[in-house]
Amino acid sequence: MAQFLVRNSLNPNKVVKLGLTFQQVIPKGAEGEPIWVVEVGTSEPHKDGGSIPPEYLNLIDIDNLDQAVEVLAERISKKIDWTPLVVDNEPPFVDELTPTEYEVSIYQDVRLLLKEKLPAAGIDIDSIEMVVNDLDVTNELQISGDPYEYKIRRVPGLRIFEQED
Repeated sequence: MAQFLVRNSLNPNKVVKLGLTFQQVIPKGAEGEPIWVVEVGTSEPHKDGGSIPPEYLNLIDIDNLDQAVEVLAERISKKIDWTPLVVDNEPPFVDELTPTEYEVSIYQDVRLLLKEKLPAAGIDIDSIEMVVNDLDVTNELQISGDPYEYKIRRVPGLRIFEQED
């Protein structure tokens, strides 16, 4: 069994240990790929009292183990009493910006790194908007990362260039 630690981003003082086990199961008489059974559990008490039962997930492809563990850890984390929580009063900030000029052509790519300092609730990805020269270009954004650091890239959908005859 492997063990790992989880922490709520709004309570930097509390750390909870989770246990991880997974085993390969071959169904009797079945053909094809075996199934992996992934289990994540903790001895931390349930926020409503009692114990937190382990969470299970069946995988066909072990390459998805990281995602499975993340899903199971999130399920268990929702059952843990994380109080006292810190109030998140600080807004996210732009850490990097390209181009650095204030005025940008409507045809130009824009890249930025949006960060949130911990402890924090994280950046609400649905609240991210971009306006270039009074034109809303939010639907042209490519966003990747996690709730505490998003890479945002605006690639114009259609570039129109004038040609000289």
